[in-house]
Amino acid sequence: MGETNRKADTVIIGGGASGLAAATELGMQDPRLSVLVIEKLSEPARKIKATGSGRCNITNTEAEGFSRIMRFFREIGLVTRTCENGLVYPYSESASDVAELLIERARSLGAEFACGEEVTSVERTEAGSFIVTSVFKDRDGEHRVTTAADHVVLACGGKAGPSYGTTGDGYRLAKGLGHSIVTPVPALTGVECREWDGGREPCGITLGGTRTRGVVSLYRDGTECFGEDTKAFEEAGEIQFTKYGLSGICVFNMTRCMRFDRTAGEKLDDFLVRIDLFPDGDARGFIRDSQEGMFGEMCTGALLRTVLKAPAAEYVVAEAAMRAGAAVEELAGKPLSSLEDDEISAVASCVHALEFRPSGIRGWKDAQVTMGGVSVDEIEASTSESKLAAGLYITGELADRDFRCGGFNLSNAWLTGLAAADDIAGK
Repeated sequence: MGETNRKADTVIIGGGASGLAAATELGMQDPRLSVLVIEKLSEPARKIKATGSGRCNITNTEAEGFSRIMRFFREIGLVTRTCENGLVYPYSESASDVAELLIERARSLGAEFACGEEVTSVERTEAGSFIVTSVFKDRDGEHRVTTAADHVVLACGGKAGPSYGTTGDGYRLAKGLGHSIVTPVPALTGVECREWDGGREPCGITLGGTRTRGVVSLYRDGTECFGEDTKAFEEAGEIQFTKYGLSGICVFNMTRCMRFDRTAGEKLDDFLVRIDLFPDGDARGFIRDSQEGMFGEMCTGALLRTVLKAPAAEYVVAEAAMRAGAAVEELAGKPLSSLEDDEISAVASCVHALEFRPSGIRGWKDAQVTMGGVSVDEIEASTSESKLAAGLYITGELADRDFRCGGFNLSNAWLTGLAAADDIAGK
């Protein structure tokens, strides 16, 4: 194994959003500083290119530090557009354009990149500086590199989206420098549900591929009473029924409230999801009005299809039939004028509070963000500097910070990277 020694004023470990923001800002604030970005993949910014379905929702008007983030992007020449809902995109709506601009600006300002190089350890010297050890492979074999640095920025990301290089390496490095790690779990991801289990009636597979707008509510209660006082989350939005369960932005946001501690006896069975498929109306009143009008002979299934998509109507009828103790075909084809009170109640209840029992949270491959990471109690919020090791900075998703969908997590990455750069340049 060959060995190489080098030196940099600042080593940034990770060429993602927070790392590139830090590298670029350092170059703008003090061009005399030597900055080295070490990225284990063959190219930096791979995860940035995938954000926002390739459009890159860079921030949100409601995000912390919004004005600071926008000033940074104006300074590097990015033109943006702001949507009515507060989401901010590059004007080209191309995530690749954002990634390439950041890389180009960082390089033009003097930052060097070592791609395809994996950091194996970061050690603090008695003098308070750092030794970063990394390895890379080429046709001649494996090579070891040691880099002396005055400052180190851990911008390695969390564990969500491992195909983009975020495999949890930063936790090991931070722990080696004395930091404690809050157990990482996937968030902003889909929810697997028992109703999709084979052989269950009605089977959720009926709903697969259906998208509808509604309200998702999450209840948490170890006694399984699930009254209104146990509601932990509620949000309106588009709900996607998939081959495994529930998805969509409102569902993603819900998963941030589904953290539980097995060691304390908590379990996924403590949660219940209810979906209101007709939040703008009153299903019971709608059925009653239809009974008394010219639609009295319309069958139940047909009436539901006037407000719900066909798969959702079919599932609601099947679930309502089970609750009312009726045959599915009989209830679906029953004229509205013949519906009994308990059947109307069952149908209305399913329309406004269709219940699903979570059986799993989709894993790291599907998750957009990580909950958990380096304890924020050990990080200076205003500078991103470690409280345990001066000169060490922990940015972006590596820290135990996570936010809802809508540009907030990417905002956190930019902002913490910029905070680290501001602090380093000011010393």
